Amino acid sequence: MVRIGGRSRRTNEDDLETERVSGNFFACYLLCSTSPRFKGQTYIGFTTNPRRRIRQHNGELTSGAIRTKRKRPWEMVLCIHGFPTNVSALQFEWAWQHPKESLAVRKSAATMKSLSGVANKVKIAYTMLTLPSWDHLNLTVNYFSSNNVKYVVGCPSLPSHMRLTVLARISFLVTTTVITTEKIVGNSQCNNHLRIR
Repeated sequence: MVRIGGRSRRTNEDDLETERVSGNFFACYLLCSTSPRFKGQTYIGFTTNPRRRIRQHNGELTSGAIRTKRKRPWEMVLCIHGFPTNVSALQFEWAWQHPKESLAVRKSAATMKSLSGVANKVKIAYTMLTLPSWDHLNLTVNYFSSNNVKYVVGCPSLPSHMRLTVLARISFLVTTTVITTEKIVGNSQCNNHLRIR
C-alpha cells in the first residue's frame, strides 16, 4: 500500500515500473494507429515511462491521452531516449511534431516530399539526430518490434556514438545482444548497430 493525498491505494507492477524507469529517463516516441479506419495515422509524444504511456494511449490507464483516444488502438513504433533533461527532450518532441516551423529542422524538412506516415516520421527523426542541435547527445533509438526496423532504410546514418536497439517488450531492464541492421532489413546501405533486448 502507498499513501497518496491522505488515501491508501494498492501498488501494482506498473507503479513499481514507473518508479524504476522515470528517474532521469526522458524519451520522445512515435505511435502508429493499428485501427483499420485510421491506418497510417501517427502521434509523436514525450514520456518518462513508455510502458505506462502506451497503456494510457490505449485506454488501459486513465489520464493524459485525450488527443489519441479516437484512433485507438496504438502501437509504439520507437522511442528515442537518453536526453540529458526533460527540456531537451521536449524541445526535440516539438521540433519532431513541427518540422516545418522548427528553426533547427525546417531546412531539412523542406527537402522531403511528404512529412506524414510512419516512414517519413522516422526519417525526420533520423535527420534531426544528425543536426547540430542533437548530434552531440548520447541517445538511443529503440524500436519495439523488429518489423519496424524496415523504416531505417533510406534514413541518414546515426552519429557513431548513438545506439539503435530493438526490444520485444516495453521494458528497459534486460540484457542486450548486438546484431547489424543488414541482418534485419537486408540492405547493405544500413550499417547502424542494433541491440536486441
